This record gives sequence, C-alpha cells and structure tokens, in this order.
Amino acid sequence: MADDTATLARVPPHLRHLIVRQDYSRYTAIDQAVWRFVLLQTHARLKATAHAAYGAGLGQTGISVERIPRIEEMDEHLAPFGWGAVCVDGFIPPRAFQELQSLSILPIAADMRTAEHLVYTPAPDIIHEAAGHAPILPDASYAHYLRRIGAAGARAFTLPEDTAVDRAIYALSEIKERPTATAEQVAAVELELAAARAALGRVSEAARLSRLYWWTAEYGLVGTPNEYKLYGAGLLSSLWESFACHDPKVRKLPLSAAAGEVDYDVTRPQPQLFVCQDFEKLHDVLDDVVRALPSAQGGEVALAEATRAQEIASIQLSSGVQLFGVLARRVTSAERSTLLCLSGGARAELGSARVESPVIHVVLGDSSAAIGRLAPGRVEVTLAHGLRLRGELLQVHRAPGQGAALLVMGSGDLYAASALDERLEAGHVVVLAETALGAHAGAPSDFFPVTELPAALVPKAHTVPPRERELLGLYETALGVLRSSLGSDVVPVFERVHRELCAHFEHDWLLRWNLLESLQKLGLEGPVAAELRRELTELEVHYQYRQPIASGLSYLSRMARAPRAGAAHQG
Repeated sequence: MADDTATLARVPPHLRHLIVRQDYSRYTAIDQAVWRFVLLQTHARLKATAHAAYGAGLGQTGISVERIPRIEEMDEHLAPFGWGAVCVDGFIPPRAFQELQSLSILPIAADMRTAEHLVYTPAPDIIHEAAGHAPILPDASYAHYLRRIGAAGARAFTLPEDTAVDRAIYALSEIKERPTATAEQVAAVELELAAARAALGRVSEAARLSRLYWWTAEYGLVGTPNEYKLYGAGLLSSLWESFACHDPKVRKLPLSAAAGEVDYDVTRPQPQLFVCQDFEKLHDVLDDVVRALPSAQGGEVALAEATRAQEIASIQLSSGVQLFGVLARRVTSAERSTLLCLSGGARAELGSARVESPVIHVVLGDSSAAIGRLAPGRVEVTLAHGLRLRGELLQVHRAPGQGAALLVMGSGDLYAASALDERLEAGHVVVLAETALGAHAGAPSDFFPVTELPAALVPKAHTVPPRERELLGLYETALGVLRSSLGSDVVPVFERVHRELCAHFEHDWLLRWNLLESLQKLGLEGPVAAELRRELTELEVHYQYRQPIASGLSYLSRMARAPRAGAAHQG
C-alpha cells in the first residue's frame, strides 16, 4: 500500500510502527489453492446461512473467491463505506486493534494459513481478516457498532493478569499454526495458558469488552435462537465452524450484557453462541456493558481501577484539570482519594497550560485558600487534609476561580504529620484540585512517541525445500492454466500434472481437488476427473477423515446439480 494513502494518513502516529506492507508476490500457488478451497465452499454455504449483507459484501469490499485479495484494493473498495484497510503482521496489541477500528480502519493480517490448518487456524490470517470481517461492513448499523466497541475497548482498563493471558493465547495460536510443532510443545503452551487463566482474580474492563466483541463481531448470530443468520468473522471465515455452529449441541443464547461474563478459548470450537435480534440490538447491549464499567461510573471507582491497571490513563479533575500517565499510587481517607501520584513520565493540562514531569503529585480537596497566596519563590503552605508543601516554586498556573492549580517545583517536600513524606525533585509538578471526576485507559495520540512506518513485508518469506518446490511447481502450472482461456486445451496439461502427482505426491489432496473443480467448472468430465474423484475418496480414508476432502467432494456434487451456482464465482 502506498505510504500516502488517505487511510495511512489516519493511522495515529504512535501506531504507525504496526503497519507493514503486503508483498503479493510472496503468496504461492499453494496459498492461492487454500484460499480458493475455503472461499468457494464457504461462499456457497453462506449464501443461505449468513446475514444478507454477506453475499454482496464480498464484491463490495474487493474480495474474490478466486484469489487472495490485495489489501490496497480492499482499502479502495471500503472507502465508499467510510472505512479503510491497512496491513499488519499477525497479532497486534488489543488496544491498538480497537483504536484502529474506532477510526474506521480495518487491520488485516496478510499471512495465509497453511494447507495443514486449512479448516481452521487460531492465528490471524487473511482469510479470517478479509473474508471474515470485511463483508458485513457495508451494513451501516453494524459498521457503527464496530467503531463504538473499538472506541470503548480503547478506553477500557487492562489488568496485568489480562496481559499474561493475551501473551499465552498469542503463543498458543502461533505454535498451533506451526507445521513443525510437536504435541509436547503444544501441550506445554496450553499449560501456560491454563496457568495464566487460573491467575485471573477478576474480570477487567478490557476482558468484558473483549468477550462481548468475541461473541458478536467474531462469533455472532443475528435473528432468534431458532432462526438465525451468521455474521461473526470467525464463523464466516471457517470452513468447519460455519457448518458446525448449526449443531444442536452448540447452544444458541439470546445476546445480553451477560455475554461479557462468558470467557472464550480462541484455539477451540465454541460450545455456545449468542444471537442478537438485529444489529441495532448490538448497540443496546454495548451500552449496558459500558455503563457497568468502572471507567464509565467515574469518581473513586474509576480511580481505583486505574490504580489496579498500572497502565497509562487519562484522569479528569475538577476545574478542568486533565492528567495523563500511570497512576502508580493512590492515598485515601474515608474511602476518598486525598493524594494521587503519577509516575514514569506524566502530563498535566489546565486551560492553555501544559506541563510535563517525571512525577506528578495530585492533592485533592479544598486548597483554595492556599492557591490564592501562591507565587513563584520559596513557599511553605498548608493544603487540603493537612498536607504541607515546602520548597522552591517555579511556576503557578491557576484555574479561574482558583479551584485548581498546577505548580512546577524547583525542589521541595510534600509532607504530613503522618509517615507520608514525598521528596520533590526539580521539575516535579504538584496539582491542586477539589475532586477527581473520573479516569479511563489511554491518552491522546500526542502523549505517545511518534513511530515510523516499518519497511517490513508480509507474508513472511520462507525457504522452500526441494521436494516442496517440485510440488509447488505443479500447483503453479495448474493455477496458470486455470486462469487462462484455454478451454478444453487444459486437459492435456491437467493430465500431465496428474501423472506427476501419482508418481511423486500420492498423498497431496488439495491440488487434486483443484484440478477436479476446474474440470467440472469447464464441463470437461472424463477419465482424468473420474480418476481424481477415486483418489480423493481414498485419500479421505488415508487421512482418517481429518482433512476436509469429503466437504470438498460434497461441494462439487452440489455444484454439479446446480451448475448455474458457478456464476457466484467472482474473478
């Protein structure tokens, strides 16, 4: 994607480092075969079972069932709907993903799942990100919901225990997608995830919204528990789950705020799904979940959550003071905050005044009498709750009515008769305000360091062993012929490819299926097609029914009975 696109210009400066470029030439003919196998079947199935927006949504958002999409083309197609697309490298931090969606930017992981994990992959890939998330975006109400839940997620506090779970999920997703991973390696990472989940003490704000997102945008159904359509990206992009979700054993529950209490496992099929009446209902449920969050309740509840989270927060004080930084410490009296300490680099704003400091101390309560007497120079004053400020005062920024002030100290002490004794270094800031109105996670974009667009390209390049290179050559030959206009002249080429498969790759089923699908679509039934069907039936047994060969043959059988369904294929 060109660096000067309108969508890239909307990426916040602190998130630019997450944006990479799609190198389309790195997709192999095997990757294209995987895309075709999954998309041809899911598209045929979902025309009847997905939300009405899905059928037209593929073409409207620049997606073809015949080939892996170019993200720059998707970006152009999404523009009329107020959205754009950017390329990212696999998993990105949850808050970054949410912030991008709140800005109507769809992050798309460009890697392609391997043929070994064709039915389902726990790792993000372009089938899930493009064919799953994009097709419903033309629906205005649903697109607005994605923006709203993205904005809510970007403001939700994440607890340290959440981060440990996210890292374990990422590790498990990656290792399950790795073809060389052993059962022992997978089991070890599964134990790490189980330990991380067991350490969760309470459900954080971020976890509640993450769960709601999972049960709606990823695995949501719309309609009623008895009559429903699919709209969640995880269902729309999974050959297995788009079918298995209809099993009566998968419970269908009416969507409510209670979905935010239900955990999920990204690496396994879902035991239950939630059904919303329509996309407008999504907004009602989101409102219910957000209203119950500490950050939405404000006041002391929000401050307590900010202290637990120990992440960058925005804090609103009375008289217009804004604080940004990590709330490292909170001192209370009678369950009311009296002193807040922000550390690790923080910022305070009052009107046009903006001061930055390694540490900011906030004294809450009525200090108006002291504020009126403060002036640069040596000071020693008594503030709210008996706290005393002593030292060299460099600057004073007052709020109208003297309800708040920002004090820049040269050095000094903030102390009380109790054990409290805060040593103020040069440049430290003391903020005086009556009350804290609330807090939420995150900060303005300009609070964070500006990052640069990396030069990284995806999907990742990998070395192809000689034997795989030979097989890849056969896929390339078949793909080239498929995209040609040779008509019946393809038969000799397919016969040669088939002979090579029989001689050297007796267990490769995916290329055989693509050859058979192409012959059937061209109406070229004959000895080669009959032999391919026989071999595919035998390979199904060879793989002990663990590969979706039966599904592929069933699809071809349905297409043969309804030949005009081929018109749904998009070039």
